[in-house]
Amino acid sequence: MGSESSALRGVVLEEQLLTLPSGITMFSALLQDGKAASVFVHKQGNEDKVKKAAKHLKTLRHPCLLRFLTCSLQDGGVHLVTERVQPLERLLDGLSPEEICAGLYDLLQALVFLHDRGQSSHNNVCMSSVFVSEDGHWKLGGMETVCKFSEATPEFLGSIRMVRESGAVPPEEKVEDFRTLPDHHAHARDAFSFGVMVETLLPLLQVSEELSKSLTSMLRAGLLTSDPACRLPLSSLLTHEFFRNDFLDIVNFLKSLTLKTEEEKNEFFKFLLDRVQGLPEDLIAARLVPKLLNSLVFAEPTAVKSFLPHLLRPKKDRAAGDDCLLSETSYRRCVLPQLLKLFKVNEEHVRMVLLSQLHVFATFFSHEELRNHVLPQVLLGMRDTSDSLVAMTLQSLAVLVPLLGAQVVVGGERSKVFKRTTPNFSKSAEVTPESECPGVALPLNGFRQQRETGQEDGRGGVAPGRAGGVAEDWPDWSDADEVQITIRTPVDGPQDTSGEGHRPEEEEPWDDFEDDEVAALKLSSAPKTVAAPPSRDASWDVGWEQARDGGDARNAKPKVSGLGEEFTIAVKKRQERDPELDFFADMVPDIKPSCPAPSRETLALATKFAAAESAEVDSEGWGDTDDLNWDEFGGDRL
Repeated sequence: MGSESSALRGVVLEEQLLTLPSGITMFSALLQDGKAASVFVHKQGNEDKVKKAAKHLKTLRHPCLLRFLTCSLQDGGVHLVTERVQPLERLLDGLSPEEICAGLYDLLQALVFLHDRGQSSHNNVCMSSVFVSEDGHWKLGGMETVCKFSEATPEFLGSIRMVRESGAVPPEEKVEDFRTLPDHHAHARDAFSFGVMVETLLPLLQVSEELSKSLTSMLRAGLLTSDPACRLPLSSLLTHEFFRNDFLDIVNFLKSLTLKTEEEKNEFFKFLLDRVQGLPEDLIAARLVPKLLNSLVFAEPTAVKSFLPHLLRPKKDRAAGDDCLLSETSYRRCVLPQLLKLFKVNEEHVRMVLLSQLHVFATFFSHEELRNHVLPQVLLGMRDTSDSLVAMTLQSLAVLVPLLGAQVVVGGERSKVFKRTTPNFSKSAEVTPESECPGVALPLNGFRQQRETGQEDGRGGVAPGRAGGVAEDWPDWSDADEVQITIRTPVDGPQDTSGEGHRPEEEEPWDDFEDDEVAALKLSSAPKTVAAPPSRDASWDVGWEQARDGGDARNAKPKVSGLGEEFTIAVKKRQERDPELDFFADMVPDIKPSCPAPSRETLALATKFAAAESAEVDSEGWGDTDDLNWDEFGGDRL
């Protein structure tokens, strides 16, 4: 109390909120330390009443009673300072039925506390005596009319008649021979006033017709009866069906959370989401969020797993079946301020829950809030002795880096340590395509081009143009343009069936022939390349055809050498297998069957990879001095 009084010496009055029938004026105020408060200004000459009210507020402490801060004598009146509240009459039109029902329950608890614990009666339960706190709870004020049961004499009640609400005065006080009620019936006065107030607010409550009839009959028989001895104690109404709804059940359970067993808490938080989803969003945001986002709830594993993820994330789309509870507007207004308060709580289990969900709500904070409030609190975890907290802190810093930047989160001098050396595969195809082989010309689509005159299909079949024998095997010699015949052969080919070994061949451009020179050879610097047609009788044609079908991309580009060297037979030594690898090599007899005469198809396939000897060509190759006689090959065609 001393600290409160010292902090409240300088009170700045702000807006005037209400003037009560008793002449008391209510102001909103700002304390010296910046906290909000409410000030009730009494007229001069009523110091005794103010002191009496302050005494009751100091001694009677309950969450549903107006909290007293200080009292001081100022120019123009006596100031009674309390917590920041609003008059109920100003907010009643904007309250939901659930909030009104919960407010009546708060008021009922305050009266039960006065009767049972304080042995006192309020004597003026009405709208003007009820106030609403910032968290939505209803508070019972007007403590200047409070007295002990034994002090409620006709003289005392007559002295406060000008302050009391006329409609809240019970009928027994209006008779001339009124006497002081015994203590066991002293609650009857407040019970009647409370019944009048509930009956006034009943049209604002959206209850079923059956419940409305039940409540009305209970009020008339138990509270509004003219006989004070027949009025029920207000404590009997705490369990009435009217006060049994999801919102009140949740609020009451959270109030007594520390008294519940583990089984009760697990059962409550397991099905809490289903119960909360049926409540209005404004009611959840204003009344339930402060009660659910606290250290006690964060200490319950079932709540952290089953409920909090739906509260810490806003709805993305109202039309979609989203399990989240609040829209982004309500989320920013009610949840984010509560999270900033929780970041200042130095409890390990609270910090672990916040860090584990930081990736969910970090993007909704402003840049200033993240930098000035969230980041400093997160960095505190780096100095903690808990390894799990340090590990979770490092993960949270990784979440903040994209939002604040590495310079803000990490700080210090930074330099480029790692270089980007990822190969760019999109450009490799333009330089050296995988499908392109050296010395082999393929069409753009990767398929073999078919000739108009027909050709061999690779399976031994012959195109119609070749079967007739009339298709020309040589280009048109009468063409005035220079024509170059290019023969491409693979460097390495598979072994033929006759066991002659590999016969590597090299491609060599043939010289063009001009129609005015009979057998002259000419090298052209820019020849027009014409692919030679395939021929079963010419081994170079077959080799060129095989290179077009499936030349290996690993073959080296052949060298360009002297004329005729591509037909030189180079014997390549066969790679011998290691006999030690075959443990049964000595046990298998080496029987070589006689080689039958190759068929037409076998000969065609075998000669694709070798240079077949022709009857007109000397098997020993051309000499250095002898010139090649073209008359033997195609003289009849010239």
